[in-house]
Amino acid sequence: MRGAMLGRMFAQMALCVAASEAFSPAVMGGSVGVDVRRGLARGSALCVRMQSEDHKRSARRSLLLRGAALMALPLAAAPTPVSAQFEVPNPQDLLGNPRGDRPAGLGAIGNGRNQFLSLCDSANCVSTSDDVYSKRYLPPWTYNNEGESDKDEDEAMEELVAVVKAFKGAKIIKQTPNYLYAEFERELGFVDDVEFLIKTDEGSGAGTVEYRSAARKSKKSDHRSRIKALRLELQKKGWKSVGFR
Repeated sequence: MRGAMLGRMFAQMALCVAASEAFSPAVMGGSVGVDVRRGLARGSALCVRMQSEDHKRSARRSLLLRGAALMALPLAAAPTPVSAQFEVPNPQDLLGNPRGDRPAGLGAIGNGRNQFLSLCDSANCVSTSDDVYSKRYLPPWTYNNEGESDKDEDEAMEELVAVVKAFKGAKIIKQTPNYLYAEFERELGFVDDVEFLIKTDEGSGAGTVEYRSAARKSKKSDHRSRIKALRLELQKKGWKSVGFR
């Protein structure tokens, strides 16, 4: 194919050269008329166009041949996504399970009316059972204004359960007539264990609620703000804090 193209190009060049020489002043005796010069110009222009068109056709053929050669090549494999090259680790593999394990020792200690909740075992905890001078101590609540109203333990438990269930991240795990245990999930999946114990003084009828809030992980938790938010909701139902800590 390339040989045929070259042959046509040489033939066109020879034709143009012959036409140029035929009408040259030397061949025409040194005197070339206007018509002859015009014919010579037209012939030269025709040769130029023929060469230009042939060059364009040659370029198009070359482009088509290159495209066909590229299509014949096997398709290259798609690049591997960056996410596949570098596996994103599970945050739990790096930091461990933020929920942690449910601690042992939860629940009311003692029997009958002589029950109480555990002391705090870390600084990341508050409890009504701790020493009143401790930073971890918070005062208990009264649900019947220390015996001045007729509200009993059953009604108090219903109100407490309703408020806890409505709290964001709370999940009740265990409930008895006078004990309530709930998990409170906070930021990043960390969990706090919160217990409530309802007690009633048989002599005065004063009803109180003790509580304990402890974090499973060392990540600091704002126990006081949570306890205060729960108390403010219960306050709408006649509850109040016993003391001013």
